[in-house]
Amino acid sequence: MRIVDVEHLCGGELIGKDIICKNGTTLLKSGTKYRTSFKEKLLEFNIFFVYIEDELSQGIEPQTLICNARKSELMNEFSKEVDKLKANITIDTGSINKIVSSLIDEISGQDIMYDIMDIKRNDADVYEHSIGVTIIALILCKRMKLSTDLTRDILIGALLHDIGKILIPKEILEKTDKLTPEEFETIKEHAKLGYNIIKDNPNVSAITKVIVLCHHEREDGSGYPLGKGEDLHIGAKIVACCDVFNALTSARAYRQGMELNEVVLMLRKEKLNMEIRTMLESVLAFYPIGTSVLLSNGTIGIVEKNYQGNLKRPLVRIVKDGDYFLESPYKLDLSQEQKLFIAQRLGNIK
Repeated sequence: MRIVDVEHLCGGELIGKDIICKNGTTLLKSGTKYRTSFKEKLLEFNIFFVYIEDELSQGIEPQTLICNARKSELMNEFSKEVDKLKANITIDTGSINKIVSSLIDEISGQDIMYDIMDIKRNDADVYEHSIGVTIIALILCKRMKLSTDLTRDILIGALLHDIGKILIPKEILEKTDKLTPEEFETIKEHAKLGYNIIKDNPNVSAITKVIVLCHHEREDGSGYPLGKGEDLHIGAKIVACCDVFNALTSARAYRQGMELNEVVLMLRKEKLNMEIRTMLESVLAFYPIGTSVLLSNGTIGIVEKNYQGNLKRPLVRIVKDGDYFLESPYKLDLSQEQKLFIAQRLGNIK
């Protein structure tokens, strides 16, 4: 199985994985033959990449932290709670805890590396973005070996960090043009608005409340709404980093998610906690399993395996040399071949 950009599909390819949109609807089932007429609908749902099955990629099996179907279920559960919140301006902490527990159960015990394909989807609404931020925060909490109780408080904060946006006018939230200064100031109010929703709730921990209020604070004091600096709680620092990362990598209605190398450079420009940012970089699978890549020696291959601690140098199945497909593809372990490197990610192999 390998990843192909929708723009590079020609028709006739065999879909390798169910394509599920954020409401849980299956757009295309695995085994379906792709038609070029499907392109418009996929792009409408901001789906820019698909997995296909072919002879080149036979036996390559991508793994995800959480399948799209289960992620959609959890997102729908969260959306129902947010809808209740819109009506009552109160949080059902029991339901929120269940969602967080489900994420912990889904991901616990897995290798701590994050495949960018887990989030290369549309996160234009608070639901999918919040689930994505919570997943990344969970990986970091596990990597940092934080206590169970602290991890849970941080994850609930990650899930609820943007709830104040339900009180922001929809026309501002969904605007695709550049925001005016006045509109940006309105958007910035969501941190305080979210905090006000939960601040008097005895079932929400102080740590969670701080995260909702301070996830846009920065260590140099340049953030908002309080302009706090280095005395920020670790939970707020973690969610701040995950929030920026998820926003940059995920697709929006007006753009695809950025490539991972670009995202890392953008993260380094933000005044985020350096230790947490570096740890996030260390768990990112820069080249997801199934990615087609051009190597520095001109050969072309498909990523078969990523190595924890050396995620930029995966195991690659070499299938093409220059203009010629190989009769006998071979494996090249870049972790052992230091003179070679990945020069470029490819949208397809032709």
